[in-house]
Amino acid sequence: MRAPKYIHISAVALAALLIFDGSARAQSMPIQLDVDHATFAYDDGQALLEIYLAFEAASLTYTAADGGFLAELEVRLALVRSTQATLDGTPTDPVWSEAIPLSFMVPDTTTLVEGQHFVHQVRASVAPGEYELRATIPAGAPGLDQELSVRRDVLVQNYAKANSVSVSDVTLASQITPSQNNEDPFFKNGMLIRPNANQLFGSGLNFLFYYAEAYGLDQVDASTGKYTVFTYIAEANIPQPMPNFQRRAERSLRSPDVLVGSFNIKSLPSGSYFLRIALLNENNEAITEQTRKFFVYNPDVQVERPVAVETDFESSQYAHMDEEEVDRMAKHIRAIAADSEWKRLRSIKDLDERRRFMMDFWQARDPNASTPVNEYQENFYALVQYANDRYTTSFTEGWATDRGQVLLKYGTPTAVEPHLFDRGMAPYEVWEYNNISGEGQSMFVFADMDGFGRFELLHSTVTGERQEQNWQSVIVR
Repeated sequence: MRAPKYIHISAVALAALLIFDGSARAQSMPIQLDVDHATFAYDDGQALLEIYLAFEAASLTYTAADGGFLAELEVRLALVRSTQATLDGTPTDPVWSEAIPLSFMVPDTTTLVEGQHFVHQVRASVAPGEYELRATIPAGAPGLDQELSVRRDVLVQNYAKANSVSVSDVTLASQITPSQNNEDPFFKNGMLIRPNANQLFGSGLNFLFYYAEAYGLDQVDASTGKYTVFTYIAEANIPQPMPNFQRRAERSLRSPDVLVGSFNIKSLPSGSYFLRIALLNENNEAITEQTRKFFVYNPDVQVERPVAVETDFESSQYAHMDEEEVDRMAKHIRAIAADSEWKRLRSIKDLDERRRFMMDFWQARDPNASTPVNEYQENFYALVQYANDRYTTSFTEGWATDRGQVLLKYGTPTAVEPHLFDRGMAPYEVWEYNNISGEGQSMFVFADMDGFGRFELLHSTVTGERQEQNWQSVIVR
C-alpha cells in the first residue's frame, strides 16, 4: 500500500462496525469512511455516476453548537483514468473532481447507536471507461492526524450502444420510500433511495432494498409485449437461487424500466451473498443480467449441520471411473488446480492412483464435508455445462475456450457488456467482476479477432492473466 494511508474495509471489519460497544463515545476510533458507487444511463456520450459516502457516526469528532453537537469535515473526490491504461508513467489528471464540505448534527453524542451512519451522495456525468475513484479526507480534519484516502475501481458501461439490452449497476439501499420531494439529494424517479455504502445487512437492518434500471427493452421481440424480471439471492460462488429468496415479475416492455424491490434477510446466516437480476424473454430465456455482492451479519441465526457422511475410496464414484473419464476430469480441473497439484497429477501414471488424486482434489475443496453433496464440485460442473451451452464452437468445447476458462476460474461475471456490432471494431465482450479474491473489482476483454466466433482473451486487470494495455487499438478493423 502506498502513502497516503489507504483504508480498505473488509467484510470482517464491516461486521465489527456493527458490534462495537454501544457505550462508545464519539471519536473512539479513527474516521470510518465507506465508499460505493453505481452507474446509470444519462445521454448518448455520458453515463451518470452516483458516488455514495457513509461515515460511521461514532468515529467523527463533534463540537458544541446551537441545537446540539456538530461534526464538520471536507471530502475531496477525484475520478482518474485507470492506472492500468497509464503504465507509461504519464501523469494522470482527474477527468472529474470536487471538494465537498460536509456537516452532521446530533443532539447528543452519548445517544449514538450501533451501526449509525451519515450518508451523502454525489452525482457526476462521465464517459464510459475504466477509472479509479479517490475519496480523500485531508490531514488536519478534526480527529485526523494524517490524510485518509479510500480508492475504488470504477467500470462505467456504455449504455448508449445500439441494439443492446442492458441493466445498470445495482444500488443496494437500507431504505426506499415513495416521494415527490425532488429537492432531496436522494430523490430519483419518484422515490427516496438511501444507499447502503458498505453493503452490510442484518443485525437490525433486516431488509435489503435494491434499485436498478433496464435499457434497450424496445429491442426485445415479444408478441405479448411483456418480459419477466427474475430477481434472487444466491450464496457466494453458488449460482442457484436460494429457495425462499426469489421473485418473478412480469412487466410491460418499456425503455428505460425502473427495477425496485426488497428482500427480508433476517433469516440469512452471516456470510457473503449475491443479489442477481435477470431479464427473461417470453420464452423464459435470459436476455441479460446484473449481479451485486453483499454481506450479512446475523449472529443469532444458527446454521444447521447435518450428520457427517463417511465415504471411502472403494465406495466412491472415483473408484469406478475409466481412464477416459479420469483424463477428461484432469483437463477440466486444470483451470482451478494449483501448480503443485497439476505437476503432481501429471507425474502419476497409475490409473488407480490418479482416481484417488481426483477424490482428494475435490474433497479438499468441499465447503461442507458433512453433507453427501460436494457443493463446490457441483457448482464447478454447472459452470462447465453453462460454458458448453454458450461458448461451444465448431472448433472447441465451450469450457475449453478462453471465456469458458475464465468462467471456471472466477465464476459467473457480475456484468457482461457485449459489443458485437460496433462499427470499425471486431466483436468483443467486456466482463466485469465486483470482487475476485486478492484482486477486488476486475475486468476481462474477449474479442473475435478472426470472425469465426472464437473469442480470445485480449486483456485482463487480474494478476497473471494476459494484459494488453492497448487492446482498444488491437480490435480496430
